[in-house]
Amino acid sequence: MKSSHILIVVLCLLLVSILVPTTGFAQSAGDYRSNGTGGGNWGIAATWQRFNGTTWVPASSPPTGSEFATIQSTDSVYFNVAVSISNQLENHGKLGGVGNLTIANGGIYDHSQNNGSIPQATWATGSTCKVTGYVSGSKPNNSNQSFYNFTWDCAGQTSNVDLAMTGNTIGGNFTVNSTGSPTAARVYLTSPGSYASPITINGNVVVTGGQFASNGSGSVPVDTIVVNTLGNISVTGGNFSVSRGSAPDVKWNLHGDFSVTNATLQNSGGNHVNKLIFTGTGTHNVTLTSVTYGTGTSYFTMEVQSGSTVDLGTSVISSSNTGSFILLAGATLATGHASGVSGCIQCTGASNGGGNSFSTAANYTFDGSVAQVTSSLMPTTVNNLTINDTAGVALSQPTTINGVLRLVAGVFDNTIPFTLGPGGSISYEGGSLLVSVKPTADGTIPESFFVDQNYPNPFNPATTVRFGLPHGSFVTVRVFDLLGQEVATLFEGWQNAGVYDLDFDASSLSSGVYFYRIQADKTVDTKRMVLIK
Repeated sequence: MKSSHILIVVLCLLLVSILVPTTGFAQSAGDYRSNGTGGGNWGIAATWQRFNGTTWVPASSPPTGSEFATIQSTDSVYFNVAVSISNQLENHGKLGGVGNLTIANGGIYDHSQNNGSIPQATWATGSTCKVTGYVSGSKPNNSNQSFYNFTWDCAGQTSNVDLAMTGNTIGGNFTVNSTGSPTAARVYLTSPGSYASPITINGNVVVTGGQFASNGSGSVPVDTIVVNTLGNISVTGGNFSVSRGSAPDVKWNLHGDFSVTNATLQNSGGNHVNKLIFTGTGTHNVTLTSVTYGTGTSYFTMEVQSGSTVDLGTSVISSSNTGSFILLAGATLATGHASGVSGCIQCTGASNGGGNSFSTAANYTFDGSVAQVTSSLMPTTVNNLTINDTAGVALSQPTTINGVLRLVAGVFDNTIPFTLGPGGSISYEGGSLLVSVKPTADGTIPESFFVDQNYPNPFNPATTVRFGLPHGSFVTVRVFDLLGQEVATLFEGWQNAGVYDLDFDASSLSSGVYFYRIQADKTVDTKRMVLIK
């Protein structure tokens, strides 16, 4: 009985060796493979065998490129004719010939050997170069071409490798699925010794496993390595790094979104500054879920440039990241975190990047779904401030707004007052101020400064005060009790010429006599009002 079982197993293994001699895939009728006796020219039938559905037989004609084809490890095949691969070419051996190979739209070249050479080819839109066989030693030659899609998926990899790219353009996506065991090795786009000009990825960077970075070498023949990604960066496993080298500086410019889930963000570089830079116009959605940051000098610094908006949602850049968050003039930070800016930005920049920096000429947006505060980490001077939270946003400290206060949704609690700078304004787009000043409908500009009696008066608990400005002025509106103690600041900031209504809700005050004092530049008027509850 045992002998018969062994015989069956042996027969099965023999059948598998016949059906799948060199690849990890089941063969289909019509597939090609090189002859296994040394290869030859592509355009000669004798170079090839073809699978008839049961076994391999001598081919009657060479492959056209529309079939699945395999180069066996013992063979060398030369492109003596023009070949366009629209299916898949899997290479375990050698390919030669220059200028005769095109990987067409939908076509795949699979480099299934350790080291060796990726063929020089025309990589059409929609084509893919996959490297699946690298283990260690020299990098695959010709890996610095301008591919369309490029995939690195080397489960057996044991040593770091750089692709020696410089000035190359990846027309589509750059994907890293594996670089061996989780901490075994890394794949780099380049090294300082190879780099001379920017590397551009027009599509997305996708990391599902392994370790991926721009470079890892510490030699410094260049001042800065620049990588441009016009699509998104999505990391769902493994380790993504702007740089894992001690030098030089690296700038990784990102035009799209940044999403990291169950993965590690890590940089190296000693005193060198390596930045993920959000650039270009539009909004970059940043999603950080279950992120681990490298420790010590493994900081991860992010910078937002003018014209770009980073929307962190409720994501947090945690204090375990020793890198910095830098918001430049003209840039925008949006957050839905209940604790505002200090809730979403918890890193300190202790290791490198110069520390957190929030420009007073930057813009800030609060667009959460729960009540938010702006926090003391938001500067006391900002450009534009947008309130778009139906649950409300409270100002945490006196703030000067030099641009536009956009009230899109919800109530902006300005009990702690804000000041409108000389060019500042308020745009009512569906939201409101807790303590509000708004122009009257007729747009009248008075000949002189005036303050009307509040109406109604007496009131409970709300009333309105109207005042007029003959010219733009810095206005303060304060309320005092009978003892002369200030009980509320209703408004403080710049207003253009016009007539304004100020709504005052006195729900928190006791019944009694109060005085409201309105000052426009050096002109002051005070009136009495009565609260009856």
